[in-house]
Amino acid sequence: MSVKEKRREKKKVEEDSAEAKIPLQSETKEVHRPEVVVQETSESVVAEEPIAKTDVQTAAPQTAEAEITIMPSWGTIEESEWMYSIPNRNEDKLLWAEEWSDFILKWMEQKHLHTLSVSVFVSEVPFKDILGKTEVFKVLAETLISQEIAEWLDSKHRQLRVYWKPLEDWADRIYEWALETGNTLLDVQTLVIQERDKDFASLPERDLHIVLAILVRREQADWVDEKKGAVRIRIDILT
Repeated sequence: MSVKEKRREKKKVEEDSAEAKIPLQSETKEVHRPEVVVQETSESVVAEEPIAKTDVQTAAPQTAEAEITIMPSWGTIEESEWMYSIPNRNEDKLLWAEEWSDFILKWMEQKHLHTLSVSVFVSEVPFKDILGKTEVFKVLAETLISQEIAEWLDSKHRQLRVYWKPLEDWADRIYEWALETGNTLLDVQTLVIQERDKDFASLPERDLHIVLAILVRREQADWVDEKKGAVRIRIDILT
């Protein structure tokens, strides 16, 4: 059975399950009442003890933050087992690799990562559940490289630079930020250290140097020290 057929079969099963659960809604209404009562009781107790209430309010966000997990649209291995191993048929393998590659882009963007190592890949959810993780890492890396949105950073092929946003777009971002803030004298080290709360500060230093070179090539900036990656933003082109 191909990947497409399996996904259609999964969708049909989910629809059948949803229809089967409809008659149970009326039967389960009363089951939830005790939960509401418990919640109301806990709230009243908290109201009487302000200190306990403060503890709960501060602890809740930390728990919620720790539980955040980015998952693909096909879900966990229990929900779509066929997506967690390399398909045998070449046609299915290509489609499978494209879908996982698209997810990697979204996953890295949301986590604000620019480099993906094999050690991270084999230990992070949901990748750690894939059968043959090390081989899968290389297959998906080559798929991204073939799309010209990634490149190997080492000869052993254990570090992958993934461009989920083109460097040209980062150049636009930094240029707009410089004009808005009036920071017209920029250099790589300053962007990384002093502006570490900005999204562009997490870019590899090599890429920041390229981004500044793009601004110079566009005549939006001039080199102050090309070797150190220092430029002065040109504001005369706006007048």
